This record gives sequence, structure tokens and C-alpha cells, in this order.
Amino acid sequence: MFLYIISFVSGTILLQWQRMLPDPLFFWLIPPLCYGFIRYRVMRIPAAFVIGFLWAALAAQPGQRQIFPFELRSRDIVVTGTVSSLPDRHQRYVAFEFATDAMEYRGKSYPGTGMVKLRWYSDKAEIRAGERWRLRVRLKPPHGFMNPGGFDYEGRLFHRGIRARGYVRADSLNQRLGEGDVRFSLLKVRQHIGSVIDRQLQQGKAAGLFRALVIGDRGGMSASDWDLFRRTGTNHLVTISGLHIGIVGGLGYYLVSIFWRNIPRLALLVATPKAAATGALMAGAGYAALAGFSIPTQRALIMLAVVTLGVVLQARFRSYRSLGMALLIVVALDPAAVLAPGFWLSFVAVGVIFIGVSQRAGRARVITSWCRIQWLIGLGLAPALLFWQQQVPLIAPLVNMLAVPLFSLLIIPLSLAGTLFSLISPDWGYTPMVMADWLLDSSRSLLALAARSPFQINAPPDLPGYVWALAVCGVLLLLLPGGIPARVPGFLMLLPLILHAPVPTPRAGEFRFTLLDVGQGMAAVVQTRRHVLVYDTGPAYSKDFNAGSEIVAPFLLSRGISRIDRLILSNGDSDHQGGVTGLQAKIRIDEVLSGEPARIIETNSAACVAGMSWSWDGVIFTILHPDIDKRWRGNNASCVVRIENAAGSVLLTGDIESAAEQRLVTCCRAALMARLVTMPHHGSATSSGVQFVQAVGAEFALAPTGFLNQYGFPKNEVVSRWQAQGALVLNTALTGAVEFHFSPELGITGPDKYRYRASRYWTHLPVRNSGSH
Repeated sequence: MFLYIISFVSGTILLQWQRMLPDPLFFWLIPPLCYGFIRYRVMRIPAAFVIGFLWAALAAQPGQRQIFPFELRSRDIVVTGTVSSLPDRHQRYVAFEFATDAMEYRGKSYPGTGMVKLRWYSDKAEIRAGERWRLRVRLKPPHGFMNPGGFDYEGRLFHRGIRARGYVRADSLNQRLGEGDVRFSLLKVRQHIGSVIDRQLQQGKAAGLFRALVIGDRGGMSASDWDLFRRTGTNHLVTISGLHIGIVGGLGYYLVSIFWRNIPRLALLVATPKAAATGALMAGAGYAALAGFSIPTQRALIMLAVVTLGVVLQARFRSYRSLGMALLIVVALDPAAVLAPGFWLSFVAVGVIFIGVSQRAGRARVITSWCRIQWLIGLGLAPALLFWQQQVPLIAPLVNMLAVPLFSLLIIPLSLAGTLFSLISPDWGYTPMVMADWLLDSSRSLLALAARSPFQINAPPDLPGYVWALAVCGVLLLLLPGGIPARVPGFLMLLPLILHAPVPTPRAGEFRFTLLDVGQGMAAVVQTRRHVLVYDTGPAYSKDFNAGSEIVAPFLLSRGISRIDRLILSNGDSDHQGGVTGLQAKIRIDEVLSGEPARIIETNSAACVAGMSWSWDGVIFTILHPDIDKRWRGNNASCVVRIENAAGSVLLTGDIESAAEQRLVTCCRAALMARLVTMPHHGSATSSGVQFVQAVGAEFALAPTGFLNQYGFPKNEVVSRWQAQGALVLNTALTGAVEFHFSPELGITGPDKYRYRASRYWTHLPVRNSGSH
């Protein structure tokens, strides 16, 4: 049976890699395939695989039908619906999910488009979970950044049922309509408990972590907190999942057992183990409800239910069968769960624990057994962590040996008890809540010390499937019983993962150019055989999200790059240098140049001056602007760089406008000729003058812009100007990251448009407009 379950799950995984969903007519194959599975043993494995594939496709169909209407994008529309999440309050805005019932635009009514993600920029926005509102909003289709090594934000939104995102417009029409229906009752309870926590921990140092542990609301956790837990391999401790449900279930089992044994009549009616197992399930379900029945808690609750069923029915399920049943139920209910890192981390961790417990469980002492299990979990999770997080902290098993008991025995019980007592009386719950808050803050300080450990394994995610398959098999061999000789093949199978180079490094005289998709900003990477230049770092969208740490650094790590030889920040505007702090926190930077070094306060930078030139591996880099004779400011101070080899040249222009363009045309016309150019100032109307465009004569003109940006970049007239000169215009908002390879032997290879190359059935592929691609 376990093999059939694995086959079914494999089919669902294959569907998630498809660019298009199969024709609905194929769904009629599910009944005969089920019959074949039951009737013919030889058909069971292939039938389970195809059933899994089609079942996942059937589950994805509703999301495909709920597409946000094209004609409503970036328009002022009126939506009616219910606040369907806990509001996440920030300094300038409040963010929340909104379940739409109806939409209206210019007197025309539209059906609701499902859930939308909104921001309300207002200090007076008093909005609560479960309330019905009428709001004037501007919405866009779900559209995230698309870059190698990056996070698939669109996939996350799609599988959460979010069909658009946008913001609330200031309007007198915005009005609270009342309370939502019974579907949102649990959400209101969680909001109330969150309010109690906030009141009790007004002076608390770890209130955000406390809310995450009790009600699964991680909105109060900072990006630095998340990074801290990730770098120490303890992020599972602050996400309500299998560990937490297991702890609460264990407490429920223990308490019910004591109560049941002390009342003989109850023990005669129902055996104590059965009652205790039922109590464990009820306690676990209550905790899962506090977390809003999130996907990780659903998985954990199903596992607990399978175990409870075995106790109640007095059936001795083998551990791997219990795991298999839980796996089948989780994937059948939500086939897209296989895309979540937590899915793999949860099931792999439980499987590894089963293996660890089964080996010499009776002879091992408690402490020795605990340490051994932590080591096995660290080893078993290594491939999954490398795939999802691109790194494995080697200190994680040691940290977890101490952190898991601390959270299990003290922090979680104190947090839940304090919250429960506070609902009865604030005075009763204050002491345990303050103690839990102090322990959380102290554990955070200790984790910060552990995070300084330099020992970790890094691996890029863009590796062939066979490398990951060998790694999984190798880890499995290392986990199984046996001596050193039996484990040698396991070590050998891990070598491709350790030694494999994800993308071939350019040879001498070649270079690879990548313009990243960072939204309304710019970031480009130039790689030669032994050197790396990064031109701009993109914007900082908030204190918790910047392009440097979330886009540029993951891209570099995915290419096996951990050091930048030279970073050029074209000018001091935030859309070009806003990500520098985040980038230098993750990647070593040897030297920084800027057209406006005085405005770059986050790092030490030298002036970028016309005439500077250097050669890396046969590739020549030349600074064309700004010149030292005139004091340029703002956009026109942007550092203009020419990169050249025998195949052609690239011209990086930053934000220069007409004045700087005119200077370049006058003094450096021959040096401006390039086969590829980034449009000055993102394609604004104040740049890309006729003379400049003619002097460059590019084959490819790249516009680094944000999707449906407020400035309307690139301007239609600018696009037409480049096209009239014979250039192919590429807009990162539509293509994602764009990559070219310049080789003296092969010429220019590209463009490689990542949005199209890496698209899945949920990826937003915008309609091509304005002649750009």
C-alpha cells in the first residue's frame, strides 16, 4: 500500500511542474482508472500515478477559472466582501485578505473574484477580522518577481486562493457594513485572543513570537527574526506544525489519563487509553483551530487522527503505514501541499524519527537516544533544506537538542496556559505570559550567538533532478541500519550534490549578462570567468523586504557565487541602491563605486568617474559617465558603464536623462555603440532622446520596470523610438529576469526570458503591449 501512495503523490508532484493544465475531458479517465486499480494488481502503480496527476489537475481547475478581469486592472473599482484574515498592522498601512462577494466598475456589476490581498494606507483604518466592508480599491493580477533562485510568490498566492492584490483608495464610500457570517467565527475568536495577548504583553520584548506560537499569526515577526531561526535550523519552532500539535496532544493525553484513572466508573465505560487518545486528538484540534487550521496544522492533525484511530480500534498500525495514510489524506485533500517546504520537512522529519526510534530503541539511554534522533533529523532534512533554503546550518542538530525541550516543556505550555487564564482573568494569566515572553526573548539572544557559526553547507536550487534523487537515496542509505561499508554508497551518492556546478562558468573572453526582475528599480549581474560585477541592487520595499537580500543574493547563490568583486551603485536613488544593506549582509563585496557616493550612507563607496577602465578575463569594462569636470546630481549623475568583448558590448545607463545623454553623444559617440542597452531611466519620457538612440544603435533595449507601475514606464513613445532603430524591446515586468551570453565564438546567445522559461500553470503571463516583450 505504501508504494501505491508514493505513486499517487508522485503524480501530484508531476502536475505541479506543468505549464498548462490538461484538458478537462481527461478527468473522465479517473473512474475507469480507479476500477483498474481495484480490479487489476498489475495496474495499481501506474494507475495510482495517473490518478494522482489528474486529481491534482482537477483540484487546480477552480483557481484557473477565477481569473481577475483584464479590464479592471489598475482601475478604481468598488468591492464588497469580508475581511478574511487577521489584519497585519505596519507603521504606514494595514494589510489584510478580503473575500470578495461582488465588484462594480462604472455601473457594471461583476461577480466576486475570490480572495484579494489589500493594503490600506491610513492611520484611521480600524479594521477587524470577520467584518463586512464596502471599499474602493485598485487591483492588479497576482504578479511577483521572476528570477533564478527566487521565491515563487505567484505560486504561493495562487494556492492560497488569492486572485488579485492592490490597495484601498481614500474615499468616503469606504464603509463597514456589519459582521460576517458564521464562516468567519473562528477568525473572530483568534482576533480576540490576539487582542488579549497584545494587552497583556504591551511591554513584552517577544510579543510577535508569542502571537506566532499561540494563534499562528506571524505578522508581528520581523524579517531579522525569521532569518535568525532559519540560520540556526529552528524555524520549525515558531511555525505551529507537527511538533506543536504533538506537544499539545501529548499534554491532552497525559491529563485525560490522570483524570480517567481516578474515576473508576469512567474507566469501566471506556478504556483509559482510548479516552486519553481521544483527548489528545481534541487538544490537538483545539490548538490547530487557534492557528486557523493552517496547512501545517492540518497535516499534523491528520497524523494525530491516524494514530488516535489506531488506538481506538485497537489496530496496530506499523509506523510507515500510519505515515503513509497521513500522507495520502493530506495530498488528496490538498494536492498543492507538495509545493510547500513544510510538507516535506514535516513528513521527512517524522519518517526519520520512526527510523531512529526503531533502531536500538530499547537499549539506548534517554539522552543518548535524543541526541541520536536530532542527528538523524539533521541528516534526513539536509536535502530538503538545501533545496528550499539553499543552505544547511551544521549547528542545527546541536541547537535543536537544547531548543526543542525548552519550547516543548516550558515555552509552549506557559504560553498556552497564560493565554487561557488571561481569557478568564488578566491577573491569572499575566505571570505565565510574562515568563514565556522572557524565555522567548532569551532564546532569541542565545540563537543569535549560535547564528554566528560559519559552518554551513550551501547549494543552489537550480540542479538537475537526478542530483536531488541521488542525494535523497544517499541520505536514506546513511539512515538505514548497517556498518561503515553499507554507508559508503550513501556518501558517494551525495557527491554530485556537493560537487555539481549549477551553471557553467563563462570561459576566458566570455561574459554572462543578467538583468534581474526587481520591480520598479534596477539590478544587473555581469559574470566573467573569475569575476563578478553587480550593477545596482534594486529597491527596499519595506524594512523586512529588499531586493538585495531577497532577489540579488538568492540569484548569486543559485549560481554558486558568494563574492562580488565590484558593486556599482549608479546613483543614490532608493530604487537603485535600496537593497545594498541586505545584499552585503549575505554576500561579500570587495569594492563599491557610485555616481553619488555622498548619498550612499549604507556602505563606503568611491566615486565612479569617466575614464576608469579595467579588464577581467579578457572582458573590458569602461566608465563613460559622469565626467569629473562637471558636478552632476540626481539622475544625471548615474554611472554609465560599457562592457565589451569580441562578441559585442553592453551599455548600462542607470537613470541618465537628456543632459547626460547629450554630453555622451558629443564626447563619446563611438563608445556608445552597443548591441545591448538598458533604457535610461527605465524608459521615461525625459530620456532616450533621438540622437542618443541613434548613436547606440542597439539590437536589444531592456526596460527594468515594475508591472503596471504608477509612472507608466516604459513610455510608448520611447518604446517606439527604440523599435524604429531596429531594437527588440524587452521589459522585465513582462519577461522576468533576462539573460544573455556573449561569446567570441558563438556571438550573443539570448534572450533567455525567465518568466516564460520557468512558468507553471499558475504563472501570470501578461498580455504583450506597447510592442515590448
